[in-house]
Amino acid sequence: MKHDLTEFHAIIHVTTPLDPTERPELTQVRGSITFTDSSVLHVRENYVTVSGWIDYSYHWQTADHQLIHRWDNAHEVPFPSSPHHQHVGSEDNVQPSEPMTLTDVLTIITQRLTSER
Repeated sequence: MKHDLTEFHAIIHVTTPLDPTERPELTQVRGSITFTDSSVLHVRENYVTVSGWIDYSYHWQTADHQLIHRWDNAHEVPFPSSPHHQHVGSEDNVQPSEPMTLTDVLTIITQRLTSER
């Protein structure tokens, strides 16, 4: 899975390569995106070949490493959306979430960053 970040260029300062690493059982994408406000999004996606399952974590934090928002499906949560959930502002503030993609997350971050200007 190769990500095209072109539509988000206005908010991106720098990015590490988000090139997929192919393995027999999965394709993995890891990297980070630094935004114009110096916040950072850490990206982790695992595409499981056999099942088609996508395991993900999109961890957005301030430049001084404070959690802003994280979307993931790393474990079961007590919501109908399980395992999809989000951590808003702190690890302890867990809320339901729709399944997310990098494009979904970047759209949300774009809205937040452009509304703060």
